[in-house]
Amino acid sequence: MMYQVSSRRVFACVAGLAVTALGAFLFTPSPLATAAPTPPGISPVRVDASYRITLNGFNLGNFQFKSDVGRNRYTLDTDVEISALLGVFKWKGVTRTSGSLRASSPKPADFRFDYESTVRNGSVAMGFAEDRIERLTVLPTTAEPADWVPLSASHLKGVVDPLSAILAITHGDASTPCGRKLAIFDGKQRFDIALRFARKEPVAGIPDETAIVCRVKYTPIAGYRANAETQQLAETNDIEIVFRMVPAAKLMLPQSVTLPTPAGSARIDLEKVNVEISDRGQLASVD
Repeated sequence: MMYQVSSRRVFACVAGLAVTALGAFLFTPSPLATAAPTPPGISPVRVDASYRITLNGFNLGNFQFKSDVGRNRYTLDTDVEISALLGVFKWKGVTRTSGSLRASSPKPADFRFDYESTVRNGSVAMGFAEDRIERLTVLPTTAEPADWVPLSASHLKGVVDPLSAILAITHGDASTPCGRKLAIFDGKQRFDIALRFARKEPVAGIPDETAIVCRVKYTPIAGYRANAETQQLAETNDIEIVFRMVPAAKLMLPQSVTLPTPAGSARIDLEKVNVEISDRGQLASVD
């Protein structure tokens, strides 16, 4: 069944897009911190967020995100749980990355992804040296299908892991989160993600405020199957992230992520976020 075969890649992609959106918190002060000037550089901050995952309006699972960013180092963690087909299909993925911050840019050091499902269990472990992969272990080892687009050494250079990408895409003082492009390697696939401005729309329940919608373009480079599923995902223009802007805090608050899948429309919606700026001991929460 196509849904079962494609679920891990599709929903890992959905979760990754949500993490990318959520990463805006890591480089912006919370609303409670606007009374005092923001010091230069990146302020130490912790984020704890919860998302709800749905497919065609039906609850599918949850997505938890945690980060701890210091002056010179960072760690990011995600935990995704999906249950579908009345529990016949279950998938759980836990990801962790850590690295250093140089010139306000993330330099990943270690990346770990472990998953288990009713179909297969596995893991990915990567080690970085500067901007290239120097160590890579993928389990289980499997024979590549005939339509596999192979990786080369050049594909492991100039890349970041999916979680470190959230730091790279959200750093800076741009007036919009759109207009960014990332070169990503997730341990199996090398791909690009580009965010482009789509439109503005009203924020529900808040008069005179607008949200910015970024359209996300996925471009496979190597390490993928050249089949109809990948082609459909690469050709779609319907992947979107909705950001609510908070100008006083220079905050890009991701409200939702939408993604078409072979089984219908998938969404990830923000349920709750806590942001703690360690230097000031202040906490902001959004429900």
